[in-house]
Formats: sequence, C-alpha cells, structure tokens
Amino acid sequence: MYESLFQQSTKQDPRAVFAHFGWRKDQGESWETPFQRLADQTSRLEDWNFHRPELKKPGVTLPILTSYLNYTFIRLQQQEKIAYSSDKKRACINTGLQSPEGKDLFATFFKTAHAEERKLPDWTLFTYCDGFSSKVRDFDPLPDIATYIDDASDLVFDERLGVEVDHKHILTTNKTRLPDVLQSDAALAKNSLNGGIAEMRERLRRNYKLAVPHWYNGRIQLLLPLTLTDDRSSDRALVAEKDVQRKKYLIRTILTMDMAYLDARVICAPDRQWLNP
Repeated sequence: MYESLFQQSTKQDPRAVFAHFGWRKDQGESWETPFQRLADQTSRLEDWNFHRPELKKPGVTLPILTSYLNYTFIRLQQQEKIAYSSDKKRACINTGLQSPEGKDLFATFFKTAHAEERKLPDWTLFTYCDGFSSKVRDFDPLPDIATYIDDASDLVFDERLGVEVDHKHILTTNKTRLPDVLQSDAALAKNSLNGGIAEMRERLRRNYKLAVPHWYNGRIQLLLPLTLTDDRSSDRALVAEKDVQRKKYLIRTILTMDMAYLDARVICAPDRQWLNP
C-alpha cells in the first residue's frame, strides 16, 4: 500500500509514493504545474485556493486540489479501483472531478523506468483526460470514482441524540487550533466553547444541513459550525462522530476552517454557507 499519491515532502521515501509528478524549473514551472493542468480542465465554478488571506501560503495556489487528490487516491487504493493496462505498464484513476461539459476526468500514469535505482516512485504522471480520449483506451472498463457513503442517515445531524464533548482534548491538546485570544485564557476558552456549542445545537435544530460530512479513519463524521469570537460567522468546526449504541455524538476535536474544508472536500464540494475558508 502506498502512503500517498505524490511526494508530500523531500523527506518522504519515494518508494512509499505512488507516482512522480514531474515539472521543469528551467521552463518556469513549479511543483504545482502538474496539478494546475488538472485544475484547468475542471469546472470553473470551483476555487481550489482559500479565500481568507490568513490561510493563504506563499507559492501555494492549489491546496484544496492537491489535498483532495491525495485523499481520493488513498480511498481508491483501499477500494481497489486503480485500473492497470493488460501489460501492467500503464495505470489510471478516476479523479472524481468533471470537465465543464460534465465528463469524468481521469489521471493516467506510465511505469517509471528503473524507478528503484533512480529513487523515484513506481509510476509517473502521463496526462489528464476524459473518457472519450484515446489515452484511456487501454482501460476497459474505465475505473469508477471513490465512494464513501453506505448509510445516508450518517449525513444528517440527528438532534434527538445527545452530545458528549472532550473538553480536555479541544482546550488543551489542540489549544493551538483555538483563536489566539482564547489560547492564553483557559476559563474564557471553556466558556466560549460551551456557549458556542449551545448556539450550534440551536442552529442545527433549525437547519440540519449545516452539518457537513467528511471521511476520516474509515467512516463518516460530521463537521459542525462553531462560533467562538465572531457572532456573524463561524470561525471553527467541531468534529462529531455518531455513537449509535450510546445514542450520542462524541465531539473529540476542533478544526480550523482550512483543515475542515480540506477534510470535507474529499467527499464533495461543500456548500460555503458557513464552511468558507
């Protein structure tokens, strides 16, 4: 099993990576160039960067797309949905994305020559294309998209269930994910968290669609809007896991808005009603 679709850092062992995504610095390209080629083929309706200035990073314009692709690959690998040509020299995955015309977009790869001695991943990105391209004719049938949902009820917040909050994990272990003003004042942080959760439950009672599903550790969890410092908009997300036997949601951690959006985008592009990083 591969750890990731592409290399996450220079320290990562290339043998643990599925594919090499090449780029030419001498031609003005950057490490994002291979991903930009895919972004250019997708619907123009989706923005692959964060909106909030504080979440943007220099030299990074496609953080949502690269995260999405990597986690989609991991799920495809789990579901054995990577297609290989009959001679095992080419591979193909369904990216789960579509062209503006509504055609599925596929990523194709070729076997890397002398990968081990060159210290490169086993595969190298070839191209992106839709299902009508001759570049995917070696794959029949074409690979399916990654899927995550077995029980549709997991996608909806059931307000009849109780809520149990791991205050220690949120306020101590993950203190750095809180707004700066709360990180140095434990009492204020706890009061803000409890008040935010009470408000959140009232909002969810009136609009269950505010709960956004995401995939983690082999199951569906819900991202819930939390308002800590700004009454006008949510600034953090709580992660709720349904415990059917105990008839409650377990809230064990808190996420910043960029973390939450990256997690949610794995399943689908979430409505930016509140999850708007």
